[in-house]
Amino acid sequence: MKAPPRVLVFQVLERRGGGWHPVTGGVEGSEEFLEGAKRELQEETGFDPDQGTFIDLEYSYKFEGRFGKAHEHAFGFILAEECAPVIDPSEHLAFEWVSEEEALKRLQFEPQKDALKRFLCYLR
Repeated sequence: MKAPPRVLVFQVLERRGGGWHPVTGGVEGSEEFLEGAKRELQEETGFDPDQGTFIDLEYSYKFEGRFGKAHEHAFGFILAEECAPVIDPSEHLAFEWVSEEEALKRLQFEPQKDALKRFLCYLR
């Protein structure tokens, strides 16, 4: 029997918003969403985007946050095997690989929860 998927979450510094989040970030310059997602994955985890598979969840949303208006597009990333990320201490306090249920409890924003639910449905 295949083990249930585990989700990587990061504890974000209070000055950056606090709480637990997945990898997030923005596009730079003329990047497309997927290019930005690959760059952010590498910057926030140290993982090579070629170590796994990106899944376009075909889910976008807009919101207004601390830095103004934002438009996010959600991707999932399937990593071949669970390993420790290299975190940036200027952004994150800690990371954990958690169960689906625990990830949904920790994420504080509904669009992030919705994106995770879409990804979990994809995995099934």
